Amino acid sequence: MAQIGLLVGWCNTSSAIIRNAGADIWIMAKQAPAFDYGTGISRQTIYKARTVPGVAWAEGMFMGWTYWQRPDGRRVIVEIVGLDEGFVGGPWNMEQGSVSTVQVPETVIIDELFLGALGVRHVGDEVEILGKRARVGGISRGVRTITAAPYIFASLESARKYEGRSSFEEVTYVLVRCAPGEDPVKVRDLMAKQISGVEVLTYWEFAVRTMRYWMLETGIGITVVLTAILGMAVGAVIISQTLYATTNEHLGDYAVLLAIGFPRRRLIALVGMQAVILGTIGTILGMAMLFAAMQATARTPIPIESTPEILAAQALLSVVICLLASSLAMRTALTVDPVTVFRG
Repeated sequence: MAQIGLLVGWCNTSSAIIRNAGADIWIMAKQAPAFDYGTGISRQTIYKARTVPGVAWAEGMFMGWTYWQRPDGRRVIVEIVGLDEGFVGGPWNMEQGSVSTVQVPETVIIDELFLGALGVRHVGDEVEILGKRARVGGISRGVRTITAAPYIFASLESARKYEGRSSFEEVTYVLVRCAPGEDPVKVRDLMAKQISGVEVLTYWEFAVRTMRYWMLETGIGITVVLTAILGMAVGAVIISQTLYATTNEHLGDYAVLLAIGFPRRRLIALVGMQAVILGTIGTILGMAMLFAAMQATARTPIPIESTPEILAAQALLSVVICLLASSLAMRTALTVDPVTVFRG
């Protein structure tokens, strides 16, 4: 459960900005692999998107990589996120200050999780980003990053200046909100026809692409996935050995039951019920420890997270694994000879 919770936490972290931006559709350069690796598109795409029928609003977003210089002189790689006038895609939880402060020139927002890594403590602290002055105008809460580079939020103009390589006529993404009652899929298809040279995805399609990139196309994600699978395999082996040992301890009792006419099919059902009971107890204890781990990691860069649906699926999977693992114990119970009672 902890390994799967870690996998869920990493998936949520990698797609957090996409899921919390409040946009129905994302426009980007073709074949952008993930949110963190988008490339520039023309700013005119914003205005083109606004003319598509069914669009309520469209906002630009800039995303790039740059260097943050701590007060002690050490340089840290960061991801700079530039927000348009509507602040779409900005921090969804603020510890101090307001998201609107990014529109103040040379002002940025950072997350509380990375205060130590960035060498700042309070709102108002001054630093340098790519050799240019910057002031901390707000501190967000829980805006994590899947990379080792913290997110830094600024205005579009400031972000381009701090990134230092992109044209002032470029944005990385255009975020679109559909008008009430409009189908995002239909608006997406219409937008893809009217705007050439870009790729148009619903927010969920882009979130899944980002999660798939980090979880399946990088070494980090594969490690987490394989560890989760290994955890389930080890759990199945432990359950199997536990049930086998329990069955061996009670072979004499099973022989007595068979000697007095107890049907073998009922004996198999008894072993299966033991497996279900052990699996249920283990699941309850596991969930209790999982909730404790979730609370302990809630305010860390690598959280353990889950959902009611995933927890229910895990509980069902645990019971299924217990039943499958009990096959060895069932086979042992089937070989019990009632005559051993009289021999004893």
